[in-house]
Amino acid sequence: WRVHCKIKLLRAKHRRFILSLHSLPLSRSFSYEGTGFFMRIALAQLNYTIGDFQNNVLKIKESIRKAISEKADLIVFSELSICAYPPQDFLEFDDFIQRCQNAALDIAKECTGITAILGLPTINPKIEGKNLFNSAVIVKDGAILDTVHKSLLPTYDIFDEYRYFEPNREFHCIVVDGVKIALTICEDLWNVEDDPNYVSCPMDTLIEEKPKLMVNIAASPFNYEHAEQRRAILLRNVKQYNLPLLYVNHVGAQTEIIFDGGSIALDKSGKILDELNYFKEDLRFFDFDIETLMLSSAEPVSARKE
Repeated sequence: WRVHCKIKLLRAKHRRFILSLHSLPLSRSFSYEGTGFFMRIALAQLNYTIGDFQNNVLKIKESIRKAISEKADLIVFSELSICAYPPQDFLEFDDFIQRCQNAALDIAKECTGITAILGLPTINPKIEGKNLFNSAVIVKDGAILDTVHKSLLPTYDIFDEYRYFEPNREFHCIVVDGVKIALTICEDLWNVEDDPNYVSCPMDTLIEEKPKLMVNIAASPFNYEHAEQRRAILLRNVKQYNLPLLYVNHVGAQTEIIFDGGSIALDKSGKILDELNYFKEDLRFFDFDIETLMLSSAEPVSARKE
């Protein structure tokens, strides 16, 4: 009889707990349905202008505010988003680099309760090598939490990155709200075919840390066949590492270089979940199940029925 009463008491407590969940306000990263834990991620595909820090920062902040209103946990911007790509000889000016740093700290203050991934040049603290890295910073609640540097620096066709940047040789995953993410910058995903121009494959090292998701920020220009090439490279990474992938590209034009956008989300099976607009700015949202590693397109909160 006592055992029976204890079981009834435990069932009643469990039922009260479940009912209490229904009265909780919507949380950006919690749901008791399915496996229970989700991360909402925003991809921001924007048209930046080289050296126009004021308007670049305004665009980034506006996207962050929209992402917060949609209860996103993470928002991702493209390669060198703060200063735009390619900054070329502007990178030789100390004031230009300082304004990039100041902009990152300014944007970080906008990130209340949300994490942002931003692209910008950062200073190489070592005497040896080039003065700068092509970097991504992870910011939240007014602070820079982590920094990742680009490893594979293209120096062909329109690209001249090795002239300005030091290649990264130290690899680590970032952690966002307890979720380990393999963050790479553009070309860093392109060595799946053992390109003889490069001596390392960043993802081969990052996968050893057992990340749950791949994120790649890029400034990949348009040509007639390049969109198909990009999809093939991204798909090969998904198949090789058995992880979902979010890819964010520039859109717009800088002098004769055109960026076509086409940012993309692939689940771990290689299925294209969504592709952002070509030649237009765009902002899309995705829900990532932290336990099953399932990625899905997210319906905007503003579009839901009460």
